[in-house]
Amino acid sequence: MPGWQRFYDAHRDDNFELVAIALEHGGRDLAKPFVEVAKAEYPVVADEHGLTSRLLDYKAVPNGVLVDTDGTIRYAKYGGFSVDKPEDVAVVERFLAGEDPGPSPANNAAYTLGPVEKELVDTKLRFGRLLDSVGKRHEALSEWQTALHLDPDNLVIRKQIWSVRYPERFHPEIDWAWQKEQLPKEREAEIAAGFCGPDGCPVPWG
Repeated sequence: MPGWQRFYDAHRDDNFELVAIALEHGGRDLAKPFVEVAKAEYPVVADEHGLTSRLLDYKAVPNGVLVDTDGTIRYAKYGGFSVDKPEDVAVVERFLAGEDPGPSPANNAAYTLGPVEKELVDTKLRFGRLLDSVGKRHEALSEWQTALHLDPDNLVIRKQIWSVRYPERFHPEIDWAWQKEQLPKEREAEIAAGFCGPDGCPVPWG
């Protein structure tokens, strides 16, 4: 976030608004420390119910979405969007200059959920949040884990589970190195257990 504050300062005179969305199911209070450290002067809102992930159908963060004055999405990169990447900053600067930002990166998802599967995942997530809100955290984790088994490449769901099981890896700072080590370990165990998504697991030839 500090990097985006510097970008915001450099483009204050441009006709644009920078809005950050914190996907924080635990509530806006958990996002406050990051906002305070960044001294963010641009709007920051907390998505406590995963609305943006459902509406935009993304499975990873951080994301960058460029929207014009008509409300049309002109560019979207889901996962890996960063102010520290010159190519991402260049896209935003082209857009602010009134130029075509270029094509959005292709979605290289290993599988696609059907409407029924999406609804089931969404139902599990919402029910889990309801359980968590009334203090039934163990039951909530069970619902979220079922959702993850249906959609194992969904890092939004996975990080939601991590933030509950390993809160020290997310607050007061996000431990990105730990996440990189943890993800392949979990996926290896899940694939061995047969949780590979709606298309099933690859056949081990040879």
